[in-house]
Amino acid sequence: MKIVFLLDNAYGIGGTIRSTVNLSRALADRHQVEVVSLRRAREEPALTFDPRVTLTSLIDLRRSSPGYDGDDPLHQRPSERFTEGADHLRRGISTRLVDVRVRELLSTLRADVVIGTRPKVNDYLAAYGTGSYLRIGQEHLTHAMHNPHIRTHQDAAIRHLDAFVTVSYADAADYRAALPDTTTHITCVPNAVPQTPVEPSDGRARLVVAAGRLIKVKRYDRLLRAFALVAREHPEWSLRLYGRGPQHAALRALINELGLYDRAFLMGAHSPIETEWAKGAVAAVSSDAESFGMTLVEAMHCGVPVVSTDCRYGPGEIIANGQDGLLSPLGDDEQTNIRAYADALLQLIEDPRLRHRMGQAALEKAERYAPRRIAGEYEELIEQLLRARAAAGTLGAPNAPAPTADAPLMPPGAAGASGAAAPAGAANAAGAAGAAGAGRASAAARAAAGNATAGNAAAEAAATAETAASGKAAGQTSGAPGTRSSARGSGTAEGRAGGAAVPRPRMSLRRLAAPVLRPVVRRVRAWRKARGGAFARPTAWVRVADDGSLVVRLRAERLPRQRSALVLTARHREGEPAVRFPLPARDQAADGWTEVRVPRSGTHLAEARWDAYVERASDGKRRRVRAELVETARLLTLPAPIGPGGALTPWTPYTTSDGYLAVRAWRRAGHAEVTSIALDARGYTLRAALYGEAAHASLLAGRTEPAGGPALVAVPRGKNAERRAFELPGRFGGSPSPARERALGELPGEFGPDNGVIGPGPTADGTGRPPAAADETGAPPAAGDEVVVELPYELPAAFAEGAGKGVWDLWLRPGEGLAPVRMGRLLGDLPDRKKTDVTPRARLGGSDLAVQLYFSVNNNLVLTLHTVPQEQPGAAGARPEQEQSRTAAAGTGSGRAGS
Repeated sequence: MKIVFLLDNAYGIGGTIRSTVNLSRALADRHQVEVVSLRRAREEPALTFDPRVTLTSLIDLRRSSPGYDGDDPLHQRPSERFTEGADHLRRGISTRLVDVRVRELLSTLRADVVIGTRPKVNDYLAAYGTGSYLRIGQEHLTHAMHNPHIRTHQDAAIRHLDAFVTVSYADAADYRAALPDTTTHITCVPNAVPQTPVEPSDGRARLVVAAGRLIKVKRYDRLLRAFALVAREHPEWSLRLYGRGPQHAALRALINELGLYDRAFLMGAHSPIETEWAKGAVAAVSSDAESFGMTLVEAMHCGVPVVSTDCRYGPGEIIANGQDGLLSPLGDDEQTNIRAYADALLQLIEDPRLRHRMGQAALEKAERYAPRRIAGEYEELIEQLLRARAAAGTLGAPNAPAPTADAPLMPPGAAGASGAAAPAGAANAAGAAGAAGAGRASAAARAAAGNATAGNAAAEAAATAETAASGKAAGQTSGAPGTRSSARGSGTAEGRAGGAAVPRPRMSLRRLAAPVLRPVVRRVRAWRKARGGAFARPTAWVRVADDGSLVVRLRAERLPRQRSALVLTARHREGEPAVRFPLPARDQAADGWTEVRVPRSGTHLAEARWDAYVERASDGKRRRVRAELVETARLLTLPAPIGPGGALTPWTPYTTSDGYLAVRAWRRAGHAEVTSIALDARGYTLRAALYGEAAHASLLAGRTEPAGGPALVAVPRGKNAERRAFELPGRFGGSPSPARERALGELPGEFGPDNGVIGPGPTADGTGRPPAAADETGAPPAAGDEVVVELPYELPAAFAEGAGKGVWDLWLRPGEGLAPVRMGRLLGDLPDRKKTDVTPRARLGGSDLAVQLYFSVNNNLVLTLHTVPQEQPGAAGARPEQEQSRTAAAGTGSGRAGS
């Protein structure tokens, strides 16, 4: 049968879209599936739909597209249906053009089942849909989460659907209680969450992970306050929060207020999120309400136990408390809620065996939400609805009369064009238990669906009238793939509200030339392909191996048939030779994948960003590699990579902002890894671990302080740099072990051969600090002493020569007469820390000057002095005198965790 999903925006990121991607893929095993996006504003979807699923759109908002709809006059007019948000007209979500296009689609659509995915779409389906197909609405929030405006309209729409599906059993019960007289079948089918190919978490990284949209109901403020209590007892643990949303600024301010700026990190959006779940030892959900909790199941698929508030609706239906996760109680007193949540986190943090046991149980529980199983439940629901229609003799019959006053508002002239479908049967009581199994619709039911009539002639006539106004002709298809209609009208009257004329849209040069150029482009591409001039875009999965090597798996079908190689080229480094790794022949692929290893041992990558290409040997033609999946969890716990001569040589593979595979490589003979940044009333306290030559030098330098001790070296940028440079004495924070002192005496002129990885590294907390227990093996030291430097806030201003601004790159001199090394954060799994490792700025007393530390694009530590408007005290940070209590609240100490 043909099943059509209606999404507001299939090209974005969100739980509803992810759920539709998963369910449509599973249904495509046995059915014809199409996803219709009401809007399209980008070339490719952020989430990947199955290639068997047809993806189309109604409104094209890509300015580069020949079918661009943003200049259609109806796009500037508000929708005549109900609007979910006050800004939805400005954002192009709720416009008259959407009304017209959706009505055209639904009145002429040839399908067996149409599924709406949000309240406004369900309203469209109830108002404009016909009796020629089953109409099923979905609820991805809950009845209680909607404001009265949305709830009233969706309740009215539900009465005119065949079925309404919630994602939790409790919410289905709420809807049945709110609509006791409806004959619409209300039931629960949970969201589909597929198993991930990502390697499950080993639970070793001291990291708590949370992910979701940054909105109030998620209560990430509760999570941060609870984690502040955890950090007091376990300063080596850190928290990462993935997502974006309107609460970002408020959460950043709270992180600074709690002194968690070096423990809790706002990571931004990340897709796919499973690679980030797999880095965590604990997953956190702190919401006041969760309609389902896809993030819970995603984390469970990665073997990570979840600590969730015991909120309505989803978590309690997913987590078996104490078996595959923990449920933290919610009560009226928020301080009690925070303490209870912190205790639940501590229970897992302090018991590695419990984490492991629950993680394994979570993997098993997640299978209940496998897409094939959820698709089977939808097939059973569809079969039940088709049987009910067939028994009533209403399958394919025209719609019932228009809804009454409590139903969705009908547009002028549409009375009788859409209304309640024939009753599907009052089976709501049975629906409370939910469908089960993996059955499919019976052949008889599918045959009955195939006999459905073409729909309501009156509805088609009404749609045709509005179609002329929208500048689209019903049934015409666009020359642009994925767009249902694009033929422009001639500016006819809209046929409503006095028949005001609609001006003809302007035709751009691009739009005029497109029909002529498109066939030419196709012929050129075909000619190049026939001559072997092009090959498909390579795609890859990358995983960091146990020794830090990179395992790259490429889809064999997208590789050249001739001999080829994986090539890494240094970006913006002219003269740096490319590094090549021959690829096995395509016929040697296993399960459709070709695998190549980029070994740590013997591979020299200069400090740069390296882009990945596949190169064909016959003509040297290259194509850049797209990244499907990049797994870097092992970088949180691997030892620091030490190359020839003791140089620090971290590699971090990552996905670029435009979706390609790259490797960030550093190569430093000496380095000071920043392990902690703390602010108090007077200034910064910086801690750094020494690596490479700096580690060696620190052991040779002795302990004569301050003259012979370490020093911070601030190197200014810009004019008069020499006069504005300054040095600040530091101190050693610990002593090397006797075994390492003995090893020092045995060292040759260099630190040893290129043996890949030696010495202590990020440790289990993902930092660059040496472990608490020093190395007793006698191996050459990779990391030397920890150095502590106290940097007063006023010092940069004193050396700025009254300029009121300045930028200093920070270096660390291991001892008197020794060469300084850069300070930064190179170890761990993050190629870029500028937007994640953010410290608050500190205002200098009552002045308009402030200082701030940040990490540069190369992850080096930089100090800046700048002017802050007096009318914004504390807008971007805190005065230094406010920081002392915050530092105490965070429990800042000997290191940072998780990155």
